Amino acid sequence: MKIFRRRGASQGRDRTEQAIQEYRTAYERGLAAEQSQGPAQALAEFVRAQHALDRLDAASPDLPEVPQARAGLLYAMGRARTDVGDVTGAVAALDQAEELYQRMESEQLATRKEGEQRGDRQETGPVPAVLLTADVRLRRARAYAEWDRPFSALSDLDMSIGGYMRAGAFTPFSDRSGDAARILAVGAGIQLRVGDHELALECGQESLARYQEMGGIGPEAIPYAIGFAAPVVSMLEAARGQWDAALAVDGLILEAAELGRGGSSGAHARIGVHLREAGRDAEAAGHLAMAARGSHDRIAEMEREFGSVLAPSLREVLLEAERTESARLAGGVRAGALDPPEIRTLRLSLCGGDGARFSATGRMNVVNAVPRQVTSLARIGHQLIASDRLPAALRVLWEALLLCDAARRWTTLNTGDSTATVPLREAEERALAGAAVLVDILERAGDPMSDALTADLRNARERLGLSAH
Repeated sequence: MKIFRRRGASQGRDRTEQAIQEYRTAYERGLAAEQSQGPAQALAEFVRAQHALDRLDAASPDLPEVPQARAGLLYAMGRARTDVGDVTGAVAALDQAEELYQRMESEQLATRKEGEQRGDRQETGPVPAVLLTADVRLRRARAYAEWDRPFSALSDLDMSIGGYMRAGAFTPFSDRSGDAARILAVGAGIQLRVGDHELALECGQESLARYQEMGGIGPEAIPYAIGFAAPVVSMLEAARGQWDAALAVDGLILEAAELGRGGSSGAHARIGVHLREAGRDAEAAGHLAMAARGSHDRIAEMEREFGSVLAPSLREVLLEAERTESARLAGGVRAGALDPPEIRTLRLSLCGGDGARFSATGRMNVVNAVPRQVTSLARIGHQLIASDRLPAALRVLWEALLLCDAARRWTTLNTGDSTATVPLREAEERALAGAAVLVDILERAGDPMSDALTADLRNARERLGLSAH
């Protein structure tokens, strides 16, 4: 990473150049260690680079390149700390990186504004630091997902996607289409772990489609296309019984494994299990035999994946709520019943249509409708809690919070829009109240999720600008 310029000789400059060289050497060793020696060694090198930057800052406190170098280093440390299991440290590092990049955004915007006032010809679109901030948020979303904090992870994912959308990465034939594919690949894994599996599938499918449009999955894309997107799409298409689609993606995974230096037993196990579950035992046998030569554990792993029970998607929850309330009304039970047409309208608005819905912002067709939608989701969430359907309640209430978050960010970005005033506070409080009830029930039941969700709700309150109770 060439950030620092060379300077003339003097005793002070010699110390500065020595610290710069130490930083560069340790940083580059850290990046190399990630590929060969693993995250623990990478983190050790990044810590050495951090000490070198501290010495550099002390020797030359006004050096303008230090903040960018420090932000990039914190970004790298965030991944390494996540990979060694230090999620707390990862989030702290990425918080600091975000703060530094946001300062750079402000400085770049101020410079652009000064140029516009002078009449200089200016580049349009977001300033460069916007994309650096978006990448930090994507990496932090992964850390939060590892921590099982749905709101925090999915809010960061939404902001990351939004940053690249504003940069034009999602427009047809964009020169940043590879960035869009990368973000959606990671997003697929995040959605699958802590979000909505239907959004996970949409992220993964779109990521793979973009890589194919760019001419195929090259070596630089394999960590994302094959490491994130393809396994998610394969798993979810198989879960839906869409065998042709699942096996087509399985073929991509096998091709990448055979071209790489690693073994292909996992890819053969995936294909073999899927063929067997599709009733194509004769075809499955050869793949399962090849998988077994590498490791029987791979076959068991794929069997567990196929047999895993997915948390309900928002669409599935709302569809079931609509059916339940219709049955209650048909049976003459009106006390506490919700309006089935209202639930149907909500489902079609948030989950229907052909539009790309990769995150909460993608669900938001009309921002002014969000308060009403969130209030409805909160009521449904309370009903689901009352009927002891806690996973469904979790999906509904956390989606309500994410909609509030998306709407609040939209209003901040569109302050000049006459329609940008959206009364969110009452709806936010209802969603948070329902989520707090759910977490309290989980805590009293000794559910291990409760601690993570309690912290997640605290972060949701902070991001929504609400005081803690």
